[in-house]
Amino acid sequence: MAKILIIDDEPGILLMYGDRLKSSGHEAITAKNGDEGIEIAIKEKPDLIFLDVIMPKVNGLDVLKQLKSKTETKNIPVYISTNLPEDSSGIDAEKIGAAGYLVKAQIEPSQFDQIITDALKGKK
Repeated sequence: MAKILIIDDEPGILLMYGDRLKSSGHEAITAKNGDEGIEIAIKEKPDLIFLDVIMPKVNGLDVLKQLKSKTETKNIPVYISTNLPEDSSGIDAEKIGAAGYLVKAQIEPSQFDQIITDALKGKK
């Protein structure tokens, strides 16, 4: 069982991903904005993070920069999860240190499960 943090400002996304993770036997932790996400990541030290790009206050790329600059969180794989096309922010996310880039509308539940499995294999 892995501890997975989902940082997204859309309650429906938090609920959907959280339920999917729990049904797959993982512990789901959620944060509704970037500041909260950083705080939770430092405290909980999740095995994996899914991070939305477009959020109020602090956008996902800035959150990613902060996570990758902190000793406590720099080695946690972070997947950008957004509805923006990859070419608009995927290159920036990769340069900052994202482990991957997911377009929410294009990910089926089984693909989500496989992404988690593959990401966790790299950590174990």
